[in-house]
Amino acid sequence: MDNKALNKFTLSKVKELFLKDDIVSIGDDFIFARQNNKVDWELLKFPSRIEGFVAAYCRKGHFRCTINLTEYDIHDGMLVVNIPNNIIQLEPVDRDGELVELTIVAVSPQYMTTLSSDLGKIFVDAINMLKSPIMKMGPKEVELATQYFKLIDNVVNTNSEYRNISISYLLTSVFYLIGGMLKKRLDAEASDDETTPSTRHKRVFESFIELVEKYHNKERSVSFYADKLCITPKYLSQIVKNLSGFSAPEIISKYVILEAQHLLRHTDLSVKEIADQLNFPNQSFFYKYFKTHTGYTPNSYRQK
Repeated sequence: MDNKALNKFTLSKVKELFLKDDIVSIGDDFIFARQNNKVDWELLKFPSRIEGFVAAYCRKGHFRCTINLTEYDIHDGMLVVNIPNNIIQLEPVDRDGELVELTIVAVSPQYMTTLSSDLGKIFVDAINMLKSPIMKMGPKEVELATQYFKLIDNVVNTNSEYRNISISYLLTSVFYLIGGMLKKRLDAEASDDETTPSTRHKRVFESFIELVEKYHNKERSVSFYADKLCITPKYLSQIVKNLSGFSAPEIISKYVILEAQHLLRHTDLSVKEIADQLNFPNQSFFYKYFKTHTGYTPNSYRQK
């Protein structure tokens, strides 16, 4: 595994490396799996990106999941939703071998575009706006999802001429189900606020996040991103703060620090090389920036 960059896994690699038990799939575009054996934590301990939409339901067990620098405790009855570009890392709570049982649905971005035209937008809108990509599912939601999964399993194993079309419609229903659960949670959060963000504000926020994902290794100023979006830095800052609770510089810094932490922990690049790679003017500037945001010097973080 090359640890000089974030590990990237296609759904083909996910199927090959992580899923050992009960799997049904359509090529490398759609995977449905029930994972019952011990998870291979060694393969998942490094920060990684999965190039697909993944929903993982924890039927049994307990583990930690870090998504974009935020750590979550996952246990029975919880759903983890991952979208492309998230940086994800998993680790066990009990390294002596507690079984973690998962039900996993994974879909490639290409396959997602073949589903209902507005499904992808609904799903991504909901995920982007959520403060947490983790949620506890209620008994009725679990029962309904289980029925869908059983039906998908049965259809995948048929030789019907229209199998793929059937799966497509069933999968659309599953993601509408998940999207509806996410939207319900969003509506509940919005009802606690005096104002609900406008559609335009949501689009600006989503575009800002996409730009930060693309340019954070080179650009850290709010004005750069505001210029790209053709709005003022003050207006961008207001939108980001209202929708996320974080300031625009805080979000930019989160991405920069996440990348720096990975490079320090999982590569043999020198601090100067990392500073250069992240476009800091010099090593001293990077040193101060990293310590301000983490409380550690780059060297002490690498050694801890």
